[in-house]
Amino acid sequence: MARTSSRRSRCAGIAGAILGSALLTVSTATPASAASVPVQVQYMDTDGLGNIQYDVRFNGTVTSQGPNGYIIQGELDAYCHHGTLTHQSVRLDAGATHGAGTIHRFWCADTPVPIHAFGYRHQAGDTVDLKVGATSGTFNTYNFGPTYRVDIGTDY
Repeated sequence: MARTSSRRSRCAGIAGAILGSALLTVSTATPASAASVPVQVQYMDTDGLGNIQYDVRFNGTVTSQGPNGYIIQGELDAYCHHGTLTHQSVRLDAGATHGAGTIHRFWCADTPVPIHAFGYRHQAGDTVDLKVGATSGTFNTYNFGPTYRVDIGTDY
């Protein structure tokens, strides 16, 4: 009898260790819960004297929506200097790192604007890239700030 109970204890101990390690892996693979990750993405351009010509910011959150989806919520705000011959526009580019993205484009004078967008990640758990820019380039082309990469994990 002692031998049977010893085997059961060992089996129970091994099963508990396997279950515990499996649960630990799942909880650490999901970043602090696929909760909303706050983001602040910025593009700033100054003239030769250090005066701000463009200041574009997106403040918001990126949230996992299952293994392949994500939601971006927040506000896009901008300052564009006066004195240009054409209307200035700003934009927020967002998308999965390994997939297609979306472009949210607005006239600078119309900001701040709320952003609420849903996106799809082709690879489960892929990161999401965000960047903002303005038509501050030659012939009104866009210049951008750095790309902000967000690891939101999954919530499944």
